[in-house]
Amino acid sequence: MQIPKTKKVNVVDDVGGITIADPYRWLENIDDTDVKSWIGAQNQYTDSFLRNDGQKKFSDELVKNFKVVNFSNPVPVKGCYFYTERQPNEDQMVLYIKNGLNGNPVKLVDPNGKKKDNTVTIDYWFPGWSGRYVAYGLSEGGDEMATLYVMDVDKKENLQDKIVHCRYSSVQWLPDDSGFFYTRNPRPCTVPKNEEHLHFKVYFHKIGDNSDNDKLIFGEGRPKDDMINISLSMDGRYLAIHVSRSWTENEIYIYDRDKENIKPLITGISAKFSLKFLSNKAILYTNYKANNYRVLSAEMDRLFRNIDEWQEFFPERENLLESVAITADKILLEYLVNACSEIVTLDHFGKEAGKIPLPKYSSLAGISTRRTEKEFFYGLESFTFPKIVYRFNPEDQQYEKYKATDNPINPKDYVVKQEWYLSKDGTRIPIFIFHKNEVVYSEKNPTILYGYGGFALNETPMFMRSWVPWIERGGIFAVANIRGGGEFGEKWHKTGIKENKQNSFDDFISAAEYLISKNYTGTQYLGILGGSNGGLLVSAVAAQRPDLFKAVCSRVPLTDMVRFPKFGIAVRWIHEYGNPEIKNDLEKIIKWSPYHNVRIGVEYPNILFTTADKDTRVDSLHARKMTALLQSVNKKNKTLLFTEIEAGHGAGKPISKTVELQSLILTFFAQELGLKV
Repeated sequence: MQIPKTKKVNVVDDVGGITIADPYRWLENIDDTDVKSWIGAQNQYTDSFLRNDGQKKFSDELVKNFKVVNFSNPVPVKGCYFYTERQPNEDQMVLYIKNGLNGNPVKLVDPNGKKKDNTVTIDYWFPGWSGRYVAYGLSEGGDEMATLYVMDVDKKENLQDKIVHCRYSSVQWLPDDSGFFYTRNPRPCTVPKNEEHLHFKVYFHKIGDNSDNDKLIFGEGRPKDDMINISLSMDGRYLAIHVSRSWTENEIYIYDRDKENIKPLITGISAKFSLKFLSNKAILYTNYKANNYRVLSAEMDRLFRNIDEWQEFFPERENLLESVAITADKILLEYLVNACSEIVTLDHFGKEAGKIPLPKYSSLAGISTRRTEKEFFYGLESFTFPKIVYRFNPEDQQYEKYKATDNPINPKDYVVKQEWYLSKDGTRIPIFIFHKNEVVYSEKNPTILYGYGGFALNETPMFMRSWVPWIERGGIFAVANIRGGGEFGEKWHKTGIKENKQNSFDDFISAAEYLISKNYTGTQYLGILGGSNGGLLVSAVAAQRPDLFKAVCSRVPLTDMVRFPKFGIAVRWIHEYGNPEIKNDLEKIIKWSPYHNVRIGVEYPNILFTTADKDTRVDSLHARKMTALLQSVNKKNKTLLFTEIEAGHGAGKPISKTVELQSLILTFFAQELGLKV
């Protein structure tokens, strides 16, 4: 099948005195009939290469691998346990409750079957303090714009309370469960098109009231790109409102329910802060004057003192403090030690009590705690085993295995190691390498290198169920912890963003060169993989070093970094990449923006772009425009695009769609890198 024809339109912009051609601007409008036809033609073109016997084999294996029971960490509430679980024959997680550890599961919310394609998903759920109610959000088609419902748990019926446009809402119940504070987006048709997922505000909802009458607490007149989450004191009086527009700093405001006023607690400081409440004091998790974070504290009646007058509750350590969780009598600190988890326990006075034993090269997969419960649950996973949930038993003070996911592989058959390499500027970067025992190192080993490198997101060991078919056949999988992530504190993040963004690309390129130099693989057998910001990463390095890789898979990527803030929530990311509407920023961005660094006369690697028609995080236009451009340049290698229909950025995707997309990606890499199917 021939490459679908794509028209070029003479579009040239003058941005801050810089002339920029954009011949595929017309592909930005997904509602245009010509664009829809083009998407269909591209899917057919991709199908002609990837839908074959090999893809069917991968699909069958993935279906088998995914047909397992999957579950969340339970949340304990007064002897009852809320949790989500998906059975082998289900596409979506179902919300359950059971009375007692060994009680019978009672189904509360089941999104399966609500739509024919099973694209309705539970985005979040928050039990009240008594367990009488649970607030939860449902979205469909991958758009992530949930409607918030409230269920009476005993009756297993939704109340009349229903609140639309609550994208990943932050919910805080009052102690008596009479109402809750929550965040929501603007009501439909009240803001300009393309801004529906912005304009976050805080409201209060009283159970039984019409949500149209909910009281606006915070957000009026604020910037549209505010990101907000909230926490509430145990007596329900003080609401902490965390507000940020970047991933490097935030402010905190306190709403006093008694006085019905708001006062700033922390503003104008270039650092990150997270406020949590104990019964008699507040603790502040922060990287203020602490690259790896520390914990400060203040008595409730002295909250508004200067930040430098807060007491040091637990000091900064050599390793990154990634999260803080609170139980009725413990504080749990999760550290990252060379990108692997470690949990330190404290009492409520800040005295260290010990560590929770964790396996080597493992990651914490969530901690579920309640400030009123001594009991808690935590999940663990690694490259060689899927999630195992453990329970802390407060009666005997023991950590016991609660539930484990079926493991499709034998951990003894695999090698996991962490090595270090030098990036272009001499920075030491860690890399995880995972493969079967019998792999013999040579330049012909099919190898996939994965990276992300942005938004202080940490890449830690995780079970890659989607990649079991690759590893089982002798492929190598490597994960590089490049700058832009947060594995080693805020400095690690900041040295990989904005004017330092090229460091992320250099780190990733150096990772590829390291794998080749150590004879793990060779250029003709090396593929790279990334999604979202990671899709930007692999698109950029493919443009910069087309000679280094044989195959590239760029999932839901950003590629046009001149126009990215114009679409949806992407305006929030100018603090990560720079603002292309500012000339000084644009001059830096244009040097690495993938769409603007493709050159005629250069042959680029075989590339598969994947995107989705309802992606409300990264607009699918990026994948379309980059595909069209590369198809116009490459004379030999393939540029493929697969657009999922009725799907979004990835969250809540039904198993059927997950299997379809992953089987295509596996087929692409297997064909290009010589993995025997």
